[in-house]
Amino acid sequence: MVQVSENIVIDLTKCLANVGEKVPFGGDFVLGGDLLSYPDATLEKVSVSFDVTFLNPDVLVEGTVQCFLKGKCDRCQENVEKSVTLPFRQIFCKDFAPEDGYAYMASRLDATKAVQDEIVLGLPTLFLCDDNCKGLCPECGADLNKGDCGCEKNRENVFSVLKNLKF
Repeated sequence: MVQVSENIVIDLTKCLANVGEKVPFGGDFVLGGDLLSYPDATLEKVSVSFDVTFLNPDVLVEGTVQCFLKGKCDRCQENVEKSVTLPFRQIFCKDFAPEDGYAYMASRLDATKAVQDEIVLGLPTLFLCDDNCKGLCPECGADLNKGDCGCEKNRENVFSVLKNLKF
């Protein structure tokens, strides 16, 4: 079942009737809010693929959250489109949420907040075009991924004075 929505709401009717049985749930979502710490990137879409299991009285939701991101690399400023897949495993308690958890009411489970929290905590701190991105030269601004710029690299390390400290 594929849907496009702002809220990730799971109908538990089928789950509640079958204790211990995994029921699949999936869809595409456009989540609002400012979830990313990246200054030049946006979260275009989120796709979830879950197995939902009623454990009586709790509900286990596990699977993956796939984030589709678009923006500029934090190091070299190249345009980037990429997807990041995050594992998801959360137990939802009936009627009330523990201090560090989530709840569901009746036969409706809203997983939006749990997925948003997973995105905030699970995405890398930098939005990079590649894990090995070299960025821009601090002297001339050339993209170092495309080759050496020729600037002099013999600058003294500002921390080199620390090697002479005696304790």
